[in-house]
Amino acid sequence: MPLAIAVIVGGLIGAAWSNAFGMLVGAALAWLLMRSLKQERTIAGLQAALKELQARREAGPAVAQDSEAAAPATRPAPAPAVPPGLGSTAPPPPPRAAAPVPVPVPVPVAASAAQVPLPAPARPATPRPDRLAPIKAWLFGGNTIVKAGVGILFIGLAFLAKFASEHVQVPVELRLAGIASVAVVLLFVGWRLRLTRPDYAQVLQGGAVAVLYLTLFVAFRFFGVLAVGPVFALMVVVAALAAALAVLQNARALAVIGALGGFATPLLVSTGSGNHVALFSYYLVLDLGIAAVAWHRSWRALNLIGFLGTFVVGSAWGALKYQPEHYASSQAFLIAFFLIFVAIMLMPTRQAAADAKPSDNWAQGCLLFGLPTITFALQHGLVRHTEYGTALSALLLAGFYVALATWMRSRTRLAVSFEASLAIGTVFLTLVIPFALDARSTAGAWALEGAGLVWLGFRQSRLLPRLFGYALLLLAGAAMVFAFDRHGTPSGLFNAYFFNGLMAAAASLAAALFVQRAVGGTAEAAPRLGRSERFAEPLLIAWGTLWLLSAAAVQIDTFVAPRLQPAAWLACFSAIALLYAILSNRLHWPQVGLPPLAHAPLHLLGALTAAAALARPLQDGGWWAWPLALATHGVLLWRLAPRWPQVGREVVHAFGVLILAILGALQGRAITLGWGDAASAWAWLGWLVAPAALLLLLLRPASAKRWPVCAAPTAYQWIASLVIAIGLVLWTLLANIASNGSALPLPHLPLLNPLDLGVGVALAAVLLWTRSEGARTGLAAAPGLPLATLGVAGFVWLNAILIRAFHHYGGVPFRVDAWVHSLAVQTGITLLWTVTALVLMCLSARRAMRLPWMVGAVLLAAVVLKLLVVDQSGTGTVTRIVSFIGVGVLMLVIGYVAPLPGKRDAHAPG
Repeated sequence: MPLAIAVIVGGLIGAAWSNAFGMLVGAALAWLLMRSLKQERTIAGLQAALKELQARREAGPAVAQDSEAAAPATRPAPAPAVPPGLGSTAPPPPPRAAAPVPVPVPVPVAASAAQVPLPAPARPATPRPDRLAPIKAWLFGGNTIVKAGVGILFIGLAFLAKFASEHVQVPVELRLAGIASVAVVLLFVGWRLRLTRPDYAQVLQGGAVAVLYLTLFVAFRFFGVLAVGPVFALMVVVAALAAALAVLQNARALAVIGALGGFATPLLVSTGSGNHVALFSYYLVLDLGIAAVAWHRSWRALNLIGFLGTFVVGSAWGALKYQPEHYASSQAFLIAFFLIFVAIMLMPTRQAAADAKPSDNWAQGCLLFGLPTITFALQHGLVRHTEYGTALSALLLAGFYVALATWMRSRTRLAVSFEASLAIGTVFLTLVIPFALDARSTAGAWALEGAGLVWLGFRQSRLLPRLFGYALLLLAGAAMVFAFDRHGTPSGLFNAYFFNGLMAAAASLAAALFVQRAVGGTAEAAPRLGRSERFAEPLLIAWGTLWLLSAAAVQIDTFVAPRLQPAAWLACFSAIALLYAILSNRLHWPQVGLPPLAHAPLHLLGALTAAAALARPLQDGGWWAWPLALATHGVLLWRLAPRWPQVGREVVHAFGVLILAILGALQGRAITLGWGDAASAWAWLGWLVAPAALLLLLLRPASAKRWPVCAAPTAYQWIASLVIAIGLVLWTLLANIASNGSALPLPHLPLLNPLDLGVGVALAAVLLWTRSEGARTGLAAAPGLPLATLGVAGFVWLNAILIRAFHHYGGVPFRVDAWVHSLAVQTGITLLWTVTALVLMCLSARRAMRLPWMVGAVLLAAVVLKLLVVDQSGTGTVTRIVSFIGVGVLMLVIGYVAPLPGKRDAHAPG
């Protein structure tokens, strides 16, 4: 049944996409897909069975060995041997009193080799039923020679009739009467032999019926001997005769032969004139005869022959000969054929299936699903040039099958047909949408229908409607992509893309909610979901989110100016997150509260992008978009974060602080940038204020007791504070390298200018943070790293202070090449490094700290190397002389006041 449903769905979708060829391709692809899935399941089952068999075989010898090892404990003692020469009547020796009687130790059942379960022999694979078995049995079973002879005789009579019409000058009435006489003789002989030679008799009668069909058709079609009324009546009589003979004798072969002969007649004698009314009237009579047989006998092969003969010939005629002026008659014949075969399918005796064979089930499936497929394809060919013609046809077929399913629902014998009819009606109802609307509207309508089917499937505890609903939700996306490729961008703000995107998103979220309710057991009689279907809820939520983002992308890209698009995206992300927060809280729906986890990372990415572009956060719509984003972040932390996983909750809390720090730094730069040039202190001071203030604020004990810090203290006092501290240290390094310290109109004073004060505040804030409880806990593995980092940053700051002093007071340009070639700067750096080494080594010697003393020694070695390599070129200048003398004196002082601490004092407290 699933295979047939997949084929019908694939065929209908293909027909909607590309007429008859698309129908064939879609049906073939659906068949291949279902076959592939079935093979995968079969292979997986065989592999599991093989693994189980191997495990049982491997466990068998091991268990047997264990049982043999345990067997001596339970074996009885051997009977004493009888001495030679003594008879069997000799009394046994007395038992020893000192020997205790061994108590048998119970052995587990699995430990006994005799009870080790042997692997069951593999069952031979059940052979798959041969679907061609009925045809093979009819062709090669029984009296095959007689069957072949009747067929050859029929063909020969057909050719004789045609030859006689062209070459023999005999009245046509006599020719036709002679052929009919042969048929009557065959019929009479067959009837007389029906009891003694039933098989032989049925073959003769079948051939006779086919010849009578041939005779009547030729008499009407080619020679005009009989008018349409009499020939139609006689054909009805012949059809009734064949049906009666088949039913009276329970002769399936007779019915099949009569049907094959009847359908082959117009093909054998055709001249290509294309009188479709006569052709389809003739086929209509044949099908009525098949219906009469179906009322009494459940011969599905006969029904399939009638179905294929009628619709294959009808499809070929429609593709080659149909003209618009044939519409009325063609439509009437198509409706008549459709109703006849629906009636054949629902004959009361057929449902009992008393005389049906199991191998005929495939024929019933072909008729059940093939009939609506080919009928809709032919109907589409008839009305494709009429506005809404195909849509109305699909709607009528949907209504017909839904009504049919309603009639079948209370009849238990029609349970399978009920399921199939309901599915077919749903398919046709789905096809109404793309034929009535364009592809843009199709997407939303399909999505809503898919959500409805998912709800119906859970309501009725049936898997098939749910699977079809999931498929429609997925196909809605393909329809929207096709629509965008065909129709291009929208022209109005309120357009089909936007509204159908919202409809599809709402449908996907609704379907996800239905799955959640079924999983949670809140709905009555909720079905047990398979493991794979439990993943439908997060997938549907993701699909709905993708719909919302796609609709927003089309709107923003089309109607929003490029400079305002970042703000529009910020608002879009915030709106979606707020929507999901509302749904999660009002509906008690945990899963839909997880996508807002991405809200903070996305906004952090936006803040970093703005920082890389040095943008002003309050311009181009940022004045309202960023406050909305931060407010949304607060709502999410308040309402959703307590239900998030701990790691995700802490990350989101930390990201919020970082977003605020970046935005504050960017806005501070935007405020102070106009106070001076890019190299001045003002341009760099703006970056500092907000991050340093945030870090100092987080250090306050009162902050740890307030929300949101108290909700995730690690996120604020360790993760976010660490990132801000690193950022402040990097800022001091960059500011010292890139800024000349100018703060016009303020004069430059070393250590008292705005830039040096800002660097001092930044380093002080980081130093205070390193002494906080959160930093000590987080940096327990590397306690000396923060101080070392601050020491490097402070050393760079001292050099920058010196260089900026030479720039403002000595006129040295603030460039690296000017510093290198300035003897004054080089001398000052040399003396600064030496003094720094002196101070560091003195403090280390007093506190018996070997590592800082070694750092000072390395710095002093660098001074010596600098004197020899860099400063040696200017030995004749006063500055070089001062440099060498000053360094030499300082080294003498260092050697006296700061000797290397001993190893025993290396760990003494400082």
